[in-house]
Amino acid sequence: MCGISGIVEKTGKRIDPMLMNDVLETMKHRGPDDEGIFINNNVGLGHRRLSIIDISELGHQPMRYKQYMIVFNGEIYNYLEVRDTLIDKGHIFMTATDTEVILHAYEEWGAGCLEHFNGMWAFCIYDEEKRVMFCSRDRFGIKPFYYVNSKDRFMFASEIKGLLKTGMAAQTNMDVISTYLISGYANYDNQTFYNGVFQLSPGYNALYYMETNELEITSYYCLRNRQIKNVTAAHSIDALKASIRLHMRSDVLVGTCLSGGLDSSIIASMGAEINSESSSDRFIAITAQSEMKKNDESGFAEMVVNQYNLNWHITKPTYEDFAAYIEDCLRIHEEPVGGPSIFMQYWVMKKAKEVGIKVLLDGQGGDELFLGYERYYATFFKELFKSWKFKTLLREIYLASRNSKLSQKQLAAYIVYFSMLPIRKRRLARRMEFVKKEYISKGLNVLNQVNKGNKNLFEMQLMEVQKTNLPRLLLHEDKNSMAHSIEARVPFVEKNTIEAAISLNPNYKINSGFTKYVLRQLANKILPSEIAWRKNKFGFEAPDKLWLNNHMIVMQNKVNHSDLVKKLCVAIPSLSKLPLNIAWRLYNIAVWEDQYHVR
Repeated sequence: MCGISGIVEKTGKRIDPMLMNDVLETMKHRGPDDEGIFINNNVGLGHRRLSIIDISELGHQPMRYKQYMIVFNGEIYNYLEVRDTLIDKGHIFMTATDTEVILHAYEEWGAGCLEHFNGMWAFCIYDEEKRVMFCSRDRFGIKPFYYVNSKDRFMFASEIKGLLKTGMAAQTNMDVISTYLISGYANYDNQTFYNGVFQLSPGYNALYYMETNELEITSYYCLRNRQIKNVTAAHSIDALKASIRLHMRSDVLVGTCLSGGLDSSIIASMGAEINSESSSDRFIAITAQSEMKKNDESGFAEMVVNQYNLNWHITKPTYEDFAAYIEDCLRIHEEPVGGPSIFMQYWVMKKAKEVGIKVLLDGQGGDELFLGYERYYATFFKELFKSWKFKTLLREIYLASRNSKLSQKQLAAYIVYFSMLPIRKRRLARRMEFVKKEYISKGLNVLNQVNKGNKNLFEMQLMEVQKTNLPRLLLHEDKNSMAHSIEARVPFVEKNTIEAAISLNPNYKINSGFTKYVLRQLANKILPSEIAWRKNKFGFEAPDKLWLNNHMIVMQNKVNHSDLVKKLCVAIPSLSKLPLNIAWRLYNIAVWEDQYHVR
């Protein structure tokens, strides 16, 4: 787990070593254990290392093998199996790293090496003989890869601030900022909040040819084509169990986040069992406790701790902590973010570093794979209706209001809101009357794309896993964890687990009004029933109302001085009169503009 960077001077100018040093310095937190720079005339590669697999000096990067030079961020969890295959083919290894496995695999199979990898990655292999850079990002975008392809330079980095350090101007992408403000969506395609800065999309490769300065971007993985026929609930659970075991591989201490919710509790319990097979030390779990009893899950977390004798660490961020650190947290994320709950995750990672953990498991992805959000009810009911399953439909509607946190009235509102695009658009537009009409129009455009994904559950899951929801959560996970030099691993977001989950019949996911039904059945065997069948989910949810109301004067002052907010709005609104989520977005925009000197 590291920070990577690369620069190609298209004019042929030799790379300045000091420039590479400056870029790497912005990402020091991603890799405090080691750093390395490779320069060959107009090509430069840089690396900051967080040592996880083979923590010896042999893991130093950039790493050379024959004519290949690599910088790599991530983990190939099945590197031992791939290594054995390559040894059988005659390859000889000098280290015990997964980085060297990638190099040999690339020599053996070229771009086809990715089919053999199970893990998370963002890497660049520079072939000195062919003068080609082969760049790749993992299937689901767990690790970031930002790039700029300008007139004079092609460059990439794990963080946007590394690219900005080269002297490029930070300019606002008005389409993206409008969508974020109006609809709340971000990181749903290859664009960023910065004009000219792009993400390599999940499941994509980029080839850069030095001789022609041509950039070629291609897809290597399509989830739509990876459905499994006749998959069973047992198959999906076995895939998850195997994934958790694979994610426990490490040469350093591994712990887990534990919110007390279903997903994190399953990972904590299975992680503890696996840990006990090779260690007498208790498995470490970290919980963020909310100041508000209404969304405090620590009581559920304590049940898991007691059942599996976990080494439990609780952290309880106060409003004073929020006020003191929130803008540091936002600076880390480099772009406006979804909500204050991101600070709870930030505080968990801070605690993990204090405890001495380098690898932390987390439950991202469980909701997207097994239909854990209440908004999925609308599409589920629509499918039952179209299938003429009226008796089942009526039963599920009745039970959904009993076995979720939604009342019958709230459930009806969800069905209408998420089923009828015109109503959703009108409601959002009414709430944004203080925004100029041109930006309201821009901000609503993404909903047309989202609505296409609502026609059935399979399309909806593809949309949420690949575009609208999971990529944003994974990006937040990466930024919060790496800010504290922690490698975050997400066992739900693993190739076999995801392919099995999206192939499952919807009845395994929503049943008797319960979301994530197949996971609840698993949890009922290994966890207290209060957790398995709980109806109120939070997931390190921040005490938004308490924090933001207390912070309103600070937020308003920031917004009042924002040129970008003035550009977006007919008049700067009073934040205290707006819904908290909209007040938060305006504050985020103002802070981002100020911190990154965005024009």
